[in-house]
Parts: sequence; structure tokens; C-alpha cells
Amino acid sequence: MQNSNFYTIGTFGDTVYTLCLVKLLGGGNMYVKLGAIQGGPHHGRYTLKDYEFLEPFLKAQSYINEVAIMENQKIDYDFSKHGQLHINEQWQGNQTECYAMAIGLDIHDPKIKSQLLYEPWLTPVKPIKTPGKFIAVHRAERYHYNGVPSEEWKDFIDQNLSENGFFLGTEKEHFDFENMFKIKIHHQKVEDLLEMTRYIQGCELLIGNQSVHNAIAIGLGKSYWCEIRKDYERTATPHGGYGDNWFPRINGVYF
Repeated sequence: MQNSNFYTIGTFGDTVYTLCLVKLLGGGNMYVKLGAIQGGPHHGRYTLKDYEFLEPFLKAQSYINEVAIMENQKIDYDFSKHGQLHINEQWQGNQTECYAMAIGLDIHDPKIKSQLLYEPWLTPVKPIKTPGKFIAVHRAERYHYNGVPSEEWKDFIDQNLSENGFFLGTEKEHFDFENMFKIKIHHQKVEDLLEMTRYIQGCELLIGNQSVHNAIAIGLGKSYWCEIRKDYERTATPHGGYGDNWFPRINGVYF
């Protein structure tokens, strides 16, 4: 393992995608910058509470040595151009490619392309299984934009999702999901991101949307079904995919 210094500014999903590059570059130390996001829905993040939620997950990655809050450490790879590439649809590929471009890597190089698009990058963790539940479920509030859920969700419900699935997410997200679909589904609470990852490791399938849950499933190489926002994630990418969390995985479905 190398001893390069990397940093992340949040949110959780962005950090998960950054780890693909950390592994590709040989690993090293990861520092978390607090309060780096100014303005927008994620203003003030990462908070100290966010860091405490994230830290065990980062320490579980086999290619990371030290994990700490960013202070005056010298950083070897600066991912800050990711934001410039990602704003206003200047780049319409996925997140791992965007981070690679930010540090000058050739995303068309066959070896790099394989690692960015096809290969899992998160270290497998000890799975936790919810008895009698096989499908992890998550739906974020920002997918309420038009008030009409995708028809596929209704199909999942008709196929006994409430009996076979468990919900990973906040109290409000869980309440909104049950209220929207008029069902009851087990809410699996977690203490930190590592525990969430262990539940995703232990499930057979994750059904969700663009979120840290989906990023973890992709990073672990798990099967996933991902809801696409019809207002902007349908934008065609250079791969013919959808949005910035699209990966050409045989076990990944976008609806």
C-alpha cells in the first residue's frame, strides 16, 4: 500500500465514489474536511456528527491507513476540480469518471476504464442479515419532485416488497415511504455507515435511487435496482447511460 494523502469533503455518496480512485491509486491516508460545503442543500457538511458516522466505514477499507479530520496535512491528490466538471452538466458521465478526470487520468485507458466502471472497490465487510428479509430498500426525499413514483415501485409493492424487504434510511424517509405506498415495511436502524454497509453486504438486492446506499451497493458489487429521476437523470451520457451514478453492470438495473 502506498502512503499518499487523500481528502474528502462530503457528502457520503461522494466519499464512496472517491474511494474508487483511492484504491486505483494504491491507497493511503484519508482526511475528512469539515464544513467545506457552503450553500445549497448540503451547506455546512461534513459536520463532526457526519464524521463520526463515516469514520468506521473508512477504517474498514483495506487500502486506507490513517483516517482523521483534515487539518494541515499535505494532500497528494486534489479532487477539487470534480465540482467544476460536475456543475451545470459540463460532464455527463458517472461519478468515478468525474473524479478520475479531476486528477488528470485518462478514463479511456482500458485498465483505468475497467476499474472505474466494472470492478467493485469497497472492501467486503462481515454481512448482517435481517431475518426473513432479503431486499434492502431506500428512497430519498428528493425523489418526491413530481409526487408520482415510478410504476416499477408499485410492481415491487405488488410482489410483496413489504414482507421481503427492509428499509435503510432516516426516520422521515421511512415515514414518507410507508405513507406514499400505504404499506408497512421494517425500518432497519443503524449506528454508523459501516453498519449500513454490513446490511447491504448481507442483502440479496438493493432497490433505491441516487444515494449513499446505491453507491455502497455498486462499490461492493452487489445487485441493485436504481430509480432514475425523469427530470434530469434521463440525460444521455457518453455511454448511453443515465446520470452520474450509472454503471454498465450486468447486475445493475435502472428504472
